[in-house]
Amino acid sequence: MTDNDIDWEAVLASERFRRLARQRRNTLVVLGLLAAVYYFSIPALIAWAPGLFRMRLAAGLNLGTVFAVSQYPFGGLVAYVFMRRTAAIDRSSARLRDEARAATPEERHAY
Repeated sequence: MTDNDIDWEAVLASERFRRLARQRRNTLVVLGLLAAVYYFSIPALIAWAPGLFRMRLAAGLNLGTVFAVSQYPFGGLVAYVFMRRTAAIDRSSARLRDEARAATPEERHAY
């Protein structure tokens, strides 16, 4: 059976597909907002609370430097979570596609 034999309109209208689309959207929105807030907090804090970034933690090291450098591991964490979540969504969508491909014409309404 080819992809042309699948009732894609039924798949797109299914609750399972809508749930996958919501999961994908929520992943993008939440991780995007977290990354944006963390990234733009540096210029915001420098403008509104410059004394906070001048706090000395050790000789030659202040809170501003630590916070700026912490964005690299935070960005890596966001990328890791994004890859894990989207891989799970991809596996679920592949299962949905495979089930729709294997379904008989009578069963296709369930998707």
